[in-house]
Amino acid sequence: MSNLENQLDLFQGILLTTEQEQEVATWIENQAKRAVKSQDEVNTIALMLDRAGFVQNRDYKCNFEVFEVTQEREFGYSYNNTNFTKEVTYMNAVGNVHLITNCIHEGEMKKYKASVSRDGNKLMCTSITEQYRYYIPSSLYTKFKEHNERKINELAHTKKQAIALDIIVAKYQELYPKAEVVVGTDYYRRSYSSFPIVKVKFESGSEISFTLGYGNEMEKERFHKKYDAVKETTEALLERFNNQKAK
Repeated sequence: MSNLENQLDLFQGILLTTEQEQEVATWIENQAKRAVKSQDEVNTIALMLDRAGFVQNRDYKCNFEVFEVTQEREFGYSYNNTNFTKEVTYMNAVGNVHLITNCIHEGEMKKYKASVSRDGNKLMCTSITEQYRYYIPSSLYTKFKEHNERKINELAHTKKQAIALDIIVAKYQELYPKAEVVVGTDYYRRSYSSFPIVKVKFESGSEISFTLGYGNEMEKERFHKKYDAVKETTEALLERFNNQKAK
């Protein structure tokens, strides 16, 4: 095969038709328009946050950027064999605006990036609100502050709980060294939300559990439940009641 034939083979599939060239040009133009539109959207959201009281780099950050990219892209469709590959240079836009929110992770306070979206003159950030809805920026700022404060209080409460649980466990380990004393979880029937308990499991299989005390006296445990592995007969129960002292 001659050098000329080799060169012709190398260029096969690279030369595009007029329609293909137009498709590439339209795609590049649309990418540029998308970058401009995205930049305008980010600027609008940032301005709305600023006016509502949010402070950039303290309450929110913007990592949006537009830059030029050169890479191979596939055009057309494979189902009708119109697909082709072409190296193109275009404007790419990435990033967004996100709020800097408090998040508890593995017992420590972390900062979490929560994305913000816009609908007209309202904003939505589902990470800090109870409802999936858009709020006026000033209301979202209130929700934002409430969320971060709530997480601070939640972590402080969790740490107090851990200290109280340790105290209660140590108390019953000392009182009943043969028993297994462990921290567990129970649930409220209506809401099915959880709360911590301390279980004292005896060798017989019987056990008793306690919940934490109230307020600043969490270490003052309260009776929660009991399980008696030894089943008492009706006759024995009547006899025990009969022998109880009068009040």
